[in-house]
Amino acid sequence: MNEAVLDVLADALCLCMALRMMGRRVCAQRVAAAAVLGAGLAWLARQAGWTSRLLLWPVTAWIMARVAFASGRDALRGAWLLLAAEGLLGGTIQALSGATGSLWAAWIIGALAVGGMALSVCRARQAARSVRRVRVSCVVRGKRASFEAMVDSGNCLRDYLTHRAVIVLPEKAARAWFELGDMPLRPIFADTAGGRQMMGCLAPESTNVAVEGRSIGVKCVLALSPALSPDAPALLPQSLLDSDEIEGSNQEGDAYGKAEG
Repeated sequence: MNEAVLDVLADALCLCMALRMMGRRVCAQRVAAAAVLGAGLAWLARQAGWTSRLLLWPVTAWIMARVAFASGRDALRGAWLLLAAEGLLGGTIQALSGATGSLWAAWIIGALAVGGMALSVCRARQAARSVRRVRVSCVVRGKRASFEAMVDSGNCLRDYLTHRAVIVLPEKAARAWFELGDMPLRPIFADTAGGRQMMGCLAPESTNVAVEGRSIGVKCVLALSPALSPDAPALLPQSLLDSDEIEGSNQEGDAYGKAEG
């Protein structure tokens, strides 16, 4: 009886892990049904010879994933993730059981660990969704360009001459937008994860940032980074959206369009 209960608990935990790894919502009813079904199929598999067990385990994993995921399209991938979760959890439980001397204590600690993992995954997803993207419009030498930027709280770069915040753009794309060609630019240096980097720097004639349905004029400097790929978003410092950096605002929204010229 205890072995059957442990099988159901193990299957339920591993199904939850597989669902979270795929970013799917956990349905308690489906997980419970799949866990009970999996425990029954596992009992049948143990009665067969080792050759039959090799064939039954993947089939069992697929059936459990099909029930828990409620989607035949995700069942195959879910089955592989379920088998991976079973191996991970089995090794962890075995180690905890040896350390604590109690199989039940090992399962309780393992369940708490799975809960902590699920909480960490949820927080990581929330942090990823909280990344803000805005639309920026700049005029440089009479040429206007509109581009996407990611609000980067880690961008604390300031221009050493004007002391203004710096928006970092991919150099190749920015030179094309503003028709700069090979024009030399004033250098500016930044400390990055890859080491100290030199970029070309210039001051735009005007800059507007579309935030929550309004266009905000900001005072800034542009830095052209050769390390950013042409299709990468610009890096806009959070400080540009603070009140002391804002020149004014209007309701133009994101109506400036693409690059002109």
